[in-house]
Amino acid sequence: MLVFRVVLICVVCAQTSGCAPSPAFLAKQALVEKTTPVCVDERDCAAKWHAARDWVTNDAGFPIRTASDEVIETYRGLPAQDPRLIVRVIKVPIGAGRCEIRIRAYCLYDFGCIPNPTTAALAFNRAIGQTVP
Repeated sequence: MLVFRVVLICVVCAQTSGCAPSPAFLAKQALVEKTTPVCVDERDCAAKWHAARDWVTNDAGFPIRTASDEVIETYRGLPAQDPRLIVRVIKVPIGAGRCEIRIRAYCLYDFGCIPNPTTAALAFNRAIGQTVP
């Protein structure tokens, strides 16, 4: 019984400590949220959406599968076999004719993505945020 408890405690500790995000990761995620591009009118949204599509075409790991006025999405790689980024960009209305342009970048590779999804999201936010009509 004692051995079981020790093993159980070790398993719980390993699972909880390994899953906690680092402070650096949390700070980078907060920066992604803080720098989410916002378009302020129809002309600005059209320019930023066009720039978002160009960014996905040039910087995502896979070709675009879906492109509409609200969603840009790439194809997906084979699970656990490809470190390239899968990207989904959505336009989210936030009122008064304004929209946020949000990116989700990830991969299905067990050993990490190339490039890092958070770094890619920051690059996307900077590029789209600097776009002017």
